[in-house]
Amino acid sequence: MAESTADTPPGADEPDGHEGPLAEFTALRQEILERVKAQQQLLTLQLTVTATIFGFAISQEDMTAVMLIVPFSSYLLCGRLVAQHFGTVRVAEYIDTRLSDRIPGGLHWESWLRRGPYKPHLLGSLLPLLLTFAGASALALSSTLGYVFGGADVGAGARIGLAAVWFAGLAATALSLMLVLQMTGRASIRSWRQTGLF
Repeated sequence: MAESTADTPPGADEPDGHEGPLAEFTALRQEILERVKAQQQLLTLQLTVTATIFGFAISQEDMTAVMLIVPFSSYLLCGRLVAQHFGTVRVAEYIDTRLSDRIPGGLHWESWLRRGPYKPHLLGSLLPLLLTFAGASALALSSTLGYVFGGADVGAGARIGLAAVWFAGLAATALSLMLVLQMTGRASIRSWRQTGLF
């Protein structure tokens, strides 16, 4: 038993104090991966829901008004996507500003990413996001324009209700547009710390 302690270097069994921060870093990176996965799922859900609503409205007679759902579902899903994005930004900021200094040599991935000029390109990610959320909503609103305000055989009360829903959908479309622009850094409408989305 004396030989085993003599062969062991001094301090080998003592923790060096970095296991905790490294374990925290691993958990936070896993959270980032889960948030990115959730963003992809929300994007898929948006495409599926929008295509289903459009397909149903086009295939059925007198179902044009169903397309008024699209601006609201798009806004709700866009809000969740943006919340996941800024949640990821918060985790990365914590790793960079609080956790990195507790590990010898630091954790430089987030700070390296932050230094690079990685603003989303218009055709790379900004335009697809705009088309997926605000674009789908705008298409739904334009498709229902004639039905809501024009020649459809709708009573006065129902027409007022449809018009109210249409204008609310227009507001939801504008909010989706602002959220995408804010997320991609194209418009600083409000600080992301004040959005209350996460």
